[in-house]
Amino acid sequence: MIFCLRDSERRSRQVAGKKEKMRERLIGLSDPEYKEFNDRILNAPSVKTLGIRVPVLRKLAKETAKEMQKEDGWLYEMTRTKGEGIYQEEHMLFGMVAGYRKASREERVQYLDAWVPGICSWADCDCCVSTFGWMEEDPDFWFSYLQKWVTSNREFEVRFGVISMMDYFLKDLYIDRVLKIYEEIGQKEYYVRMGIAWSLATAYLKYPDKIIDLLKGHRMDVWTHNKAIQKCRESRRVSAEDKAMFQKLKRKQEE
Repeated sequence: MIFCLRDSERRSRQVAGKKEKMRERLIGLSDPEYKEFNDRILNAPSVKTLGIRVPVLRKLAKETAKEMQKEDGWLYEMTRTKGEGIYQEEHMLFGMVAGYRKASREERVQYLDAWVPGICSWADCDCCVSTFGWMEEDPDFWFSYLQKWVTSNREFEVRFGVISMMDYFLKDLYIDRVLKIYEEIGQKEYYVRMGIAWSLATAYLKYPDKIIDLLKGHRMDVWTHNKAIQKCRESRRVSAEDKAMFQKLKRKQEE
């Protein structure tokens, strides 16, 4: 029994050491000047950051994703502890490694179930979702999987579902269902509604008639409606004529 306890304690120390070692590696990649800039646009004062540029973090994620991950490995421990860490970049690295790593569908579900509840900012969400291209390889399964997140009562869990649908499901087979889901989301938090507005502006480039019908039908709350119009009018891919048309579709906030 003594030997079992010692083995267990030794293993725990080894695992903790791997997390500490990765954290030290991340600290070494920090950029103080970038941190100052990034903290301003992040708008999340309660989130501790290191200030690591996204391409640098992606490079580390790709390297880590290729490493052999055993039960005493960093990825295993991050999954077991649901992405627990000190800095945003630790959680982002976890999400990116989950995206880049070759894994079974079941393993990916485990990674996401551990990672999503810990999302702490729009950047943490969006930068990691962009690595989940494998959702397009098994779209029916992943579209179904996203339903539990878009119906959550937590801001960044819902945003995860919204942005994932924007990145991978603005397609003929799913577009009507995606727009219906956006309409039915009851969350009024800023980053949820901003994500939906961005998604509508993105969808307009491929499905202009559907988005115009949605806006003319006043199927979104006023804030999201007007923000989607703003995003469309800011796009360089939208014609001057369409931008003028959008201006006429704006609604008064007191509606």
